Amino acid sequence: MLSPTSGLAARGSLEGAAKRRASYHPGGVDFKEQGPSGELHTVRFAQLSDIHVPDFEGLHLRDFAGKRLTGAINLLTKRRNAHPLPVTERLLEDVVDQKLDHVVVTGDVTNLSLPGEFQRAAKLLRILGGYNALTVIPGNHDVYTRGAERQQRFLSYFGDVLFQESVPDTDRVFPAVKVFPSVVLAALSSAVATPPFMAWGEVSTEQLDRMVEALTAAEHDRRFKVVLVHHHLHEESSRWKRYSARLRNAQAVIDRCFQAGVDLLLHGHTHLAHRTQIVRGGHTLSIIGSGSSTQNTTDPDRVARYNIYTVNGRALRIRTRVYDPAARRFGWML
Repeated sequence: MLSPTSGLAARGSLEGAAKRRASYHPGGVDFKEQGPSGELHTVRFAQLSDIHVPDFEGLHLRDFAGKRLTGAINLLTKRRNAHPLPVTERLLEDVVDQKLDHVVVTGDVTNLSLPGEFQRAAKLLRILGGYNALTVIPGNHDVYTRGAERQQRFLSYFGDVLFQESVPDTDRVFPAVKVFPSVVLAALSSAVATPPFMAWGEVSTEQLDRMVEALTAAEHDRRFKVVLVHHHLHEESSRWKRYSARLRNAQAVIDRCFQAGVDLLLHGHTHLAHRTQIVRGGHTLSIIGSGSSTQNTTDPDRVARYNIYTVNGRALRIRTRVYDPAARRFGWML
C-alpha cells in the first residue's frame, strides 16, 4: 500500500481535510516505489472535470467587456445555478472520503477566467492536497480572454500543482509530467483564447513532441501511461459544435498518443460522460470523458459525476460516483 502521505489519506469534512493538509508533502517526493517482490504498486486516482466555480463578488460592469459579456449573459440565463458551490463542496468531501492516491481535474475550473473565480477554485481544490495529490489542467473557460491568456492567469494559481517548486517559471511549459508507482501522467493544455461564441482548442506540436519524448523514456516501459487534455476527441453530431467547440488537431493528438504508447486519454469539455477505444497494431487506447462533476440537474445523462480509476499493472478498472440531487450526496453508479 502507499503511505498515507503520498495521496489523499485524510477523511472527513472539508474543514477537517483542510486542517490535515499539513500531512501532505507537496513537491519533491519520488513516487517510484516498489514492494518487496519488485512489483509496482496499484494506483487509484479520480478524474473531476468542468467544475466551473463561480465568484462574482466585487465586480464592475467594465469587468464584463468583450467576450465576458456573452459569457455573463449565458450564466444569468440558461446556465443560471448550473454549478452551485454546495455541489462543489459535496464533491470535494466525497473525493476526500475515497482515500485516493491522486486526483486529476481535466479543465474548466472557472467560468470567465476572473481572478475571484481562480482564487476560490484554488482554495477549494487545495483541500485535496498539493503537487503529489493533485493535477489540474486548464480548459477553455480558464483561458477565456486574451488578457487571461497573456497574463498566464491559470498557471499563476495552479502552476504549483503541475510543476515542482524547483522548476523556474520560464521552464513551466506543458506537458507537465508526473511519475507514480506503475503510472506516468502527462498533462497537456488545449486551452487557447477564442473569439465570442467559440470554444475550440488545440494542442501545440511542441507539446506533443515533448509528450512523446517524455513518455517513451525507457524508465516508463512498464508503466501505465495516462494523458490529460480538456477538449474532447470524438466528433459531435451537431455541425455547429464540430466547428465551434472541437479539438482542432484531435487526430494528431490521437496519433501521437499511439506513438507514445498511451493507454488512457482523459478529457472533459462536453459535460457528458463518454467512453471509446481505438485499437492499432495490437495496442488499445481508451479515451474517456467524465462529464461535469458539479452539474446541478436531474438529467441522468448530465448530473454531476466523477470517475475513479484503479491501475494494477496493465489492468484498468473504472467506477463512477454520481450526485443524487434529492439526497445531496454522491454515491456509486450501479
